[in-house]
Amino acid sequence: MSRHQFPRFSEQYSAHWRSEGLWSDITLHGGFDATVARSPDSVAIITDDSRYSFREFKQEADALAAGLIGIGISKGDIVSVQLPNWLEFCLLQLALSRIGAVIQPLHMIFRERDLKNLYAFCETDVAIVAGEYKGVDYAAMTRELMPDLPVLEKMVVVRGDARDGSEHGLAAIIEEGRDKLDRLDGLQTSADDIFYLNFTSGTEGTPKGFLHSHNTLVSLIASVGKHQIGQDPKRINLGCSPMTHSFGHFITYYCVLAGIPMVLVDRYNPTLILEIIEQERVTALSGTPAHFIGLLNHENFDRYDTSSITSAGVGGARSAPELISKLEKVWGVKTGNTYGMGETIIHTMTLPDDPDEKIQDSVGRPIPGAQLKIVSQADRSVEQEPNEIGEICFRGPTLFVGYHNQPDLTAKTRDESGWFYTGDLGFVDDEGYLCFAGRAKEVINRGGSKIYPKEIEDVISAYPAVRDVAVVGMPDERMGEIVCAFVLPKDKSGSVSLNEIKAFLESEKVMKYMIPEELICLDEFPMTPTGKVRKNSLWEQARDYKKASKAQ
Repeated sequence: MSRHQFPRFSEQYSAHWRSEGLWSDITLHGGFDATVARSPDSVAIITDDSRYSFREFKQEADALAAGLIGIGISKGDIVSVQLPNWLEFCLLQLALSRIGAVIQPLHMIFRERDLKNLYAFCETDVAIVAGEYKGVDYAAMTRELMPDLPVLEKMVVVRGDARDGSEHGLAAIIEEGRDKLDRLDGLQTSADDIFYLNFTSGTEGTPKGFLHSHNTLVSLIASVGKHQIGQDPKRINLGCSPMTHSFGHFITYYCVLAGIPMVLVDRYNPTLILEIIEQERVTALSGTPAHFIGLLNHENFDRYDTSSITSAGVGGARSAPELISKLEKVWGVKTGNTYGMGETIIHTMTLPDDPDEKIQDSVGRPIPGAQLKIVSQADRSVEQEPNEIGEICFRGPTLFVGYHNQPDLTAKTRDESGWFYTGDLGFVDDEGYLCFAGRAKEVINRGGSKIYPKEIEDVISAYPAVRDVAVVGMPDERMGEIVCAFVLPKDKSGSVSLNEIKAFLESEKVMKYMIPEELICLDEFPMTPTGKVRKNSLWEQARDYKKASKAQ
């Protein structure tokens, strides 16, 4: 029996969504089995050197599940996975679901500092990591940390060599499990079981790990997937986002639940992706605004035949009006904006037939089954009138079950009626469209990666030449926002350079996205009467700095 204690919804809450038909009580692997039965020989996954039918996909995933049971993984175990978009990641999604274990993705940019914090916070049972990827030895990083993490007893190495003792090679696990499929007999799993744990914040301070069950994820994605394949029976998905992010993670779900073939690309390379679109006749492309900008602005874009594209799913960050217009001009597709978070998945979205001004200026209206309201920041019991800014609140079947090991934090975010208080600010216009006004707690959204300024400030403040530091998001056409550090040099007559701050942060082994892309030295910070830094004023300075730079 697992030592982890996960939250559960009340029977009354669960019964409501079942009665509404918005929870289907289907597990990820159960939905997959139904797809395999319908289309065993259809193409499921396309890699750079192979094609896998749904039958083959299931054979490999089942063998992996049996092999993982053989090394001691059981229901309720937390399994951290640090892999690029490889076939093995897809196999693990199905294998861990079948066992009843919890998959916990770790971004490839995480280094020792980040990994240690998250392994410890999650009380990870097993780490599954890449051997070497892009010149980084991920297995060596986790191996070095294990002596200080007594709960983390096992490591599985993917596409690399495992050492003796507590390490296993994933390929060997699959082979060992091929003739041990009887281990899968009698496994007891439920659609109410927790099976996905990911994080909304950074890795220091107070991480927020949101937990989802099959019911809070599978029902919606299965429904959307059926709609997509109904509109385009020849649909082929290619996702640019990493599978360690929720946006990229769920591409596999569309494949296994709706039978939509998916192309795996393990790193973002515009030239490679354009070649694959032409070769495989990809019809549906997804990624962040930065991914699409990189493709559309490619110097040889017109040399590739991308006419097969009929759908562009842009997420992770707000799409600029210029990008929306360009996608329609180049491919004839109407994309728009969505609003959501790890806790709610998708809350609102614009639709192709929405007026252009709504697509450009709003983040849409609630998706089917979701509810939206705006409440006063001063008193959550007071609902705002249209066009009045307040806190955005969500209610719907995709609400997360709770934060991992943080019941008090979970309780603060919701009420007895099932409303989730996001902390984000916005208003609803007269037609019911949500207009996003600001991000809670000054979180920076860099191309879909949410970055907490305090984490960066804490590290930079340790640099000897810095007297004080404040970090804000600087508006950026490509990434939505980038990290901008305002620094007060310790020597008031001196200065601090961006390069020396970068070198210092790299020596501290922080993740790449925490490293500022702009640095501005000031004599003093703008302060409130109570002695706090006026972050809004700094944000305005960052915006003006960006505008001035572009004008030069």
